[in-house]
Amino acid sequence: MALGCTAEIYALGKALGVAFSYDDPVEYVTAFGKRMPDARPSMLLDHHAGRVSEIDALNGMAVVLGTRLKIATPYNETLTAIIRAKEAHFTH
Repeated sequence: MALGCTAEIYALGKALGVAFSYDDPVEYVTAFGKRMPDARPSMLLDHHAGRVSEIDALNGMAVVLGTRLKIATPYNETLTAIIRAKEAHFTH
């Protein structure tokens, strides 16, 4: 899921003219993650605390941009829908 989201966001960035410092987003993100094997993503920490995450500003924005640019973002759409459904049950 994470690597699919990464590839979609990379495609969006390329379509918008972003000059990435790498050519393979999956390789880049995989290597980055290996440097921090015990890291806890902020959205995971938010969910453990029962807080709403920044899903709309991150993966949700990829969906918005994908729609605007006519680039499919099924991984980001799915992840955003799952997280929003889970967060709908938070009591904050």
